[in-house]
Amino acid sequence: MSDSPQYPTRRRERATARDGRARDDDRAAARIERLAQQSWVDGAEPELPVRTIRPEQVVFHLGPTNSGKTYDSLLALAKNGRGVYAAPLRQLAHEAYERLSAQLPSGTVGLSTGEEEINPDSPIVCCTVEKAPMRGDLLVLDESHWVADPDRGHHWARLVLTGEYREMHLIAAAEAYLLLKPLVADTKKLTVVNHKRLSRLDVLRAPVRAEGVRPQTLVVAFSRKAVYAVAAALDPHRPGKVGVLYGALPPATRRSVIERFTTGELEVLVTTDVIGHGINVPATTVLFAETTKFDGVERRPLRTWETAQIAGRAGRYGLTGHGQAGVLAGVTGLKPDAGLLVAGAEVARGDAMSDLPKRAPRLRPELDDLGAFEPVDLPEALTRWMAWARAATRDQAMTADDVTSLIVRVHALLPLLKGPLGAAGDLWTVWRLINLPIDYNPPRRTRWLALAKAALQSAVGLPVLPETVLEPMPTKGTVEDYEQAAAAARDAQTLLRSFPDVAGLTSEDAALVEDACATRITELLPDAITLSASGRCEECGTAIAPWFSTCRDCSARAAKRLAAHDVHRDGHPGESHRRHQRPAAAAGGRPSRTDGRSAGADSRSSGIDGRSSGTDSGRRGRPADAARGTGRATGGRRGRPSRPR
Repeated sequence: MSDSPQYPTRRRERATARDGRARDDDRAAARIERLAQQSWVDGAEPELPVRTIRPEQVVFHLGPTNSGKTYDSLLALAKNGRGVYAAPLRQLAHEAYERLSAQLPSGTVGLSTGEEEINPDSPIVCCTVEKAPMRGDLLVLDESHWVADPDRGHHWARLVLTGEYREMHLIAAAEAYLLLKPLVADTKKLTVVNHKRLSRLDVLRAPVRAEGVRPQTLVVAFSRKAVYAVAAALDPHRPGKVGVLYGALPPATRRSVIERFTTGELEVLVTTDVIGHGINVPATTVLFAETTKFDGVERRPLRTWETAQIAGRAGRYGLTGHGQAGVLAGVTGLKPDAGLLVAGAEVARGDAMSDLPKRAPRLRPELDDLGAFEPVDLPEALTRWMAWARAATRDQAMTADDVTSLIVRVHALLPLLKGPLGAAGDLWTVWRLINLPIDYNPPRRTRWLALAKAALQSAVGLPVLPETVLEPMPTKGTVEDYEQAAAAARDAQTLLRSFPDVAGLTSEDAALVEDACATRITELLPDAITLSASGRCEECGTAIAPWFSTCRDCSARAAKRLAAHDVHRDGHPGESHRRHQRPAAAAGGRPSRTDGRSAGADSRSSGIDGRSSGTDSGRRGRPADAARGTGRATGGRRGRPSRPR
């Protein structure tokens, strides 16, 4: 018996009706959820975190670089005998620790940077901001304009807004005053000390070429490849006297390089803008090899406040005489803008206001702010918190921080908690894991997830291979190989400080691996500078911009060889030929991002604009270069993009 012709039509009608009811149900559920969220927002008290004990006094130390702001604040801390010095970089915390230790009795001063702990219970502690206690007697907060940083600024905001200290000394550029003042509006007494630069800063009228670079000079570039290209250009004129400094170097190596420059063993230091974060060295001259940088989003010219922070390193009061700043000419592919330097020098001298971004300080939630009960609640709770915080801060001097990265990490962990590991995945553990200061950006995303999984496995008694947590140091390799191994060891330290005994390891075990990598890097750096291939074609040795690996001629020959191979194999140009053509065409102005990455967390930006430098408190930023530059090879030829390593 055959179906009536009406049956297919009826089936389609019934299916359409079911689909319509499902869509209506989905719309109704979405409306209910929106109303629930709006009700949650409307019912929330729009109040910012507050401290229960008002500071008796807040002192602002405002002024340009080299104006004695930090010096005067540390004098106040030493005189008080109790308190905290907090800074964005481990290097700054270490400098303050050494300076105060030389002045005060033994045992008075401690150090806490998340990666280095020396008597952290001492009356005076020098630390990174993330390690600063929320209460104490006197707080000195250096580089306070970092409160505007989009990645780490919430640590400054929370400390200034809710830190319970009797007295606070905030050190910043004058432009940051309006950002910071509302955060300490509850103080009983507010004092502003305006500082003037203590040494003269002149701008060189003519560009300096490699043979004219004098001792006690800092040369600045903004990617790892550019740093090595510049160092290789300078080394023939001062053999063995040129050093390099950038964010991917382990902290111990950085300290060693700075010490060698300070003592005169190194006469010239090629550095990224890590040097602009308040690090003090005896430099009479700062030369800019380039004045553009990749800030995590785009390659752009430096802003005047960034230029001022770096140029101001010249002529440090008490270390050298007056300073001078200029541009370095003659490095292929690097074309610094002398006009931008003039504007930055005016800011560094205090003669002009800078263009420091006027971003509102960011508020980030604590776990108690979320109202979550289980890890599965966190994505929705974080989303609702952002909606509440935006409403609560609409008329305030702060704004809600973007917690999307935390939500992404939660979603990555939740599948692991459905199996045996769920027994260890309580709310507090998951919260600690997603807030570990370990980079979650490609290509290191799997590293954080592997470490988090190892912590959960260890908590439920499952075996974890030690090499999963702590990768062994390479037996041989390049400087970059050891830099990556040191970064992995720092990640392991970060995990093991919060979750000790994973795989039977301690943070001290990871510190030993990092120190061994740092020692090996220190040994390899001189040859790495001399033999650097940055700025030269891998095939023919022609000078090219540092972010390219081959010149245009060699790239074209390689494309022809591949095309000929395809024709011989298939009788016509194949897909592989078309794939190869794209980067060759793009080489005219847009190298691949893989090999143009920034020189480490410290050099991606000066911490306020674009992406923050991230990791000097234990938080690793992207360890490789992010510069996506444009440049011509010698003779007007353009190279093709560097191949990913």
